[in-house]
Amino acid sequence: MPLKRLKSAPAKSPFAPVWEIPLFLEKLDDAALLAEIRSTVLAREGELKQKIPAKPIAGIDDGLTSRWHGFNIFTWPEPAMRAFHGFIRRSYRAYLAAMGVPRARCYVQGWANVVRGGEKFAPHCHDQSPYAYLSGNFTVACTDTSTIYYPPFLYQGAPREDRSIPIRNERGLLTLFPSTILHETSLYTDGSERITLAFDIFLQDYDLGGRQGMGGMHIVLDDPAVMA
Repeated sequence: MPLKRLKSAPAKSPFAPVWEIPLFLEKLDDAALLAEIRSTVLAREGELKQKIPAKPIAGIDDGLTSRWHGFNIFTWPEPAMRAFHGFIRRSYRAYLAAMGVPRARCYVQGWANVVRGGEKFAPHCHDQSPYAYLSGNFTVACTDTSTIYYPPFLYQGAPREDRSIPIRNERGLLTLFPSTILHETSLYTDGSERITLAFDIFLQDYDLGGRQGMGGMHIVLDDPAVMA
């Protein structure tokens, strides 16, 4: 079953931390589609880097990740990206169904990450504001890396490896998770590109700081009033 519930050990006192992280893992087994997505990202990389000023984030000073705020992959018109969009919508609905959460109008903004040898994402989370909802990570191409998730209690103020939950990155693997969850990646040492697509889903048309609309880049992902 795609839903994976990660839970804390039973509390030994009334004040001990108790947590649950519901992850949703889905695989897209379509080598041709993944190849098309990879080509699309690499073809757009140079132009996006020239057009959008970098804002260092999660240990990445340059590259597409540091320009996540300036584009939305869900608006790209290429057939491969439209197919990816549909896959995400279906997986998102399946996640809600598995959790028993009703559908609601929601918005999505996504970006591409291209990581090369010697780079990694430092621990970060996508949102811990009152607007926090869901985020996702989709692996397009990689070799021997993991995305490492941490429980919502940091233990002495910093992430501890022995409390971590690593998910091995595989081509075509989608992971949906609450936006509040701290995560990082292992160091990428291969000579080829590690390409992933990441995104945030919002219940209202706000960015992570509560500002309206992200310059018009948010688009509707799902709306039960108009989408079957």
